Amino acid sequence: MHVIKHAIMGKKIVILFFPSAIPDSYDSSYPWALLFLERVIRHLNIEIILLDERIDTNYPEIINNVKERILFVGVSAILGNQVTGGVKFSETVRSITKVPIIWGGWFPAFYPEMLLNEGTADYLCMGQGEIPFKAFTERMYNGEDVSDIPGIGFKKNGNIILNTNPSFVNPDTFPPIDRTLIDPNKLIDIRGPVKPEFRVFTYLLSVGCPNNCSFCCEPLVYGNKWFSKKLPEIIEDLRYYIKKASISQINFWDDNFFAKKIFVLDFCKEIISSGLSFTWAAHAHVGNFLHNFSDEDIDLMYKSGLRRIVMGIESGDQDVLNLINKKVKVEENLLMIKICKKHNIIPRFHTMICFPYDPDRDLWNTIKFIGKAILINSRAEAIIRFYYPIPKTPLGQLCIEKGFKIPQTTTKLITGFSNKMEAPWYKQDYYKVLDNFVNFYFLMANPHFYKTFTLKKRPFVFLLNMIMFPFIILRFKFNLLKFPIEAKLFKDFIKEKKGFANMSIFTVNKTRIIKNS
Repeated sequence: MHVIKHAIMGKKIVILFFPSAIPDSYDSSYPWALLFLERVIRHLNIEIILLDERIDTNYPEIINNVKERILFVGVSAILGNQVTGGVKFSETVRSITKVPIIWGGWFPAFYPEMLLNEGTADYLCMGQGEIPFKAFTERMYNGEDVSDIPGIGFKKNGNIILNTNPSFVNPDTFPPIDRTLIDPNKLIDIRGPVKPEFRVFTYLLSVGCPNNCSFCCEPLVYGNKWFSKKLPEIIEDLRYYIKKASISQINFWDDNFFAKKIFVLDFCKEIISSGLSFTWAAHAHVGNFLHNFSDEDIDLMYKSGLRRIVMGIESGDQDVLNLINKKVKVEENLLMIKICKKHNIIPRFHTMICFPYDPDRDLWNTIKFIGKAILINSRAEAIIRFYYPIPKTPLGQLCIEKGFKIPQTTTKLITGFSNKMEAPWYKQDYYKVLDNFVNFYFLMANPHFYKTFTLKKRPFVFLLNMIMFPFIILRFKFNLLKFPIEAKLFKDFIKEKKGFANMSIFTVNKTRIIKNS
């Protein structure tokens, strides 16, 4: 990428870095965070270099070439692999120059002490980032003190100082982004040219969420507020990106796309009248969606291109849903699966297990829920994660009271986040239980699973698929989930068959294990 804004020799430089979110995998997500920050400091007499770890693999060379003129560097990261990439970037900067490093995004907002104690960052930008980042850059540019800026954190004389950032303003008050700075084609075609029907773009048209789930960090940042861009701006953006990169599918990354009924219906009408042609997916809160939208409304959404709804089911246990303040019933979640089938829309739902309540019951009730969902709609896509406590959230605080230990270093945090969940209430190896369902039962419950294999392997898998399908359906129908004899026999057999043991667990119904949320 290596975008330079207002490139004039001799000017001070600000470098903004976007780490890769998915290690060793295809990730074409658009680095919106870089454009959101660039727009609030472009009025200054500086150069702005935007770096993306996926594209600018030579970033050490880029930094070294301009090290004498760097004012500071910034990193934007959420919890997960972006932290790993961000730490590596910070270490690289430290090895080349002594300029200040500031981190922003979800991770520093909830683990500020970790970054400052390790020396990974000199400053943090917390909460809604644009306002504190703008003030920070202006003062750094003018050589002024930054210590009293709301939303800025730092360490002084061994003491950590975190200035609160209570305000959240409508992003519509900020300057518009500069779409021309980042070419979406470089990300979509990062592993070679992508066919027209598979050209996917990620877009954000709103921020915030009106809900108050106790495990989620959104309420702490957005205060249950929700703001969207204006429809003309959205249509103009989409028209630009569709033309620029021949986009055929758009994934709306909004935390709650369907938060306001009038906005959604007006959006669909605008898409239809604009003549733009693409399919799209978006996130919904099941309770809000069922309350707000009729069959007629959903038909309008489908006409505008909606083909997948992503929803946070979280658990198949009602007590857990109550604990996390989800404000939805298990029966309503199943109803949502039925409604999606009725309107030919794919439901993709996220679940989490190992909440600090009754993890054994939660596990089996969630597996039971997924089985029911597949019986209702064989196109249902389930993603299973392990709940990971986030400090400062209500549920995170409860976990700490129950004995959960927050890791004290980024290495330990990411290791725990990416590998085995450790908590006082975690009493057995749930990975082995899930492995049987994710890698066998959920897959074989789809009668078309065999089609995901090569022609050479397909006859055997077809035979296995047809034999096992009715037995697995009966298991799900009558809740006979324990004693996974068929899965054990299957796994013993595939050890003898080279090529089957490593088959994808993200196929057809796209069911997979993700070890922590």
